[in-house]
Amino acid sequence: MFRGGRAYNDWLDPYGLFGRDPYGFDRYDDPIGRSSFAPVSDRAYRALDTAKTTFLQHLASVDTSAGPVKEEIIKFHLVPDMKKEFNKFVKEHGCTASQRKITREEQDKINKSRKSLMIYSSVTVSPQAQQQYLAKNPSKALAAGSTRNAVASSSKAPATSPAPAPLGTSQALKRSANDAQLDVASESGSLSKKKKL
Repeated sequence: MFRGGRAYNDWLDPYGLFGRDPYGFDRYDDPIGRSSFAPVSDRAYRALDTAKTTFLQHLASVDTSAGPVKEEIIKFHLVPDMKKEFNKFVKEHGCTASQRKITREEQDKINKSRKSLMIYSSVTVSPQAQQQYLAKNPSKALAAGSTRNAVASSSKAPATSPAPAPLGTSQALKRSANDAQLDVASESGSLSKKKKL
C-alpha cells in the first residue's frame, strides 16, 4: 500500500505542509546548521568560573564559629544550565545554595533595559564543610586564618568577602579602551581622528 518511495506522512500530507516550520525549512533539513551551535555561551562559562572562585574564597574565609552562615555571594546572573552546575559544585563541598529573583527596583538600578529579572545565589556554609575544605587545602587555611585575624582585630571591618568585579561585555571593554585612548591622546595633544562621538 505504501510502496513507491513515499513515506507514510506523504500520504497524509501530499504537499508537505505539516513537516515544515514557519520559516520554510524542513524539520530534518536545517540549512543554518544549528547542531554545531554551543549549548551555552562562553560568557556563561566565564560567569560559572567566577561564581566557583567566589564560592571557594567565601568558603575559606567566612567565620563559621557561631554556626552555619548564609550569605548572598553571587550577585550576577547565572543561566539555568550554569546554575545547576554551580549548585552541584556547592553541594560537592558540603554546602547548600539557594537562588532568588531580584526585585524590579534592584534590577532597574543595574540595568533598566533588561526585561527578565536576574537571579542571585546565596550559599549556606556549615562549620563542618569549612573544616573539611580547609583540611584538604592547607594553603587556603593559612590565608583564611590571617584574613580572619585581620578582620577580628578591626572593629568596623565587615565579615563579608569582597564582591567579584562585574562581568564586562565586549562592548563595555571596547568603550573603556576607547576612553583610555582618548585620555592618552588628549594628554599628548593629538586628537586627530581619535575622538568620534
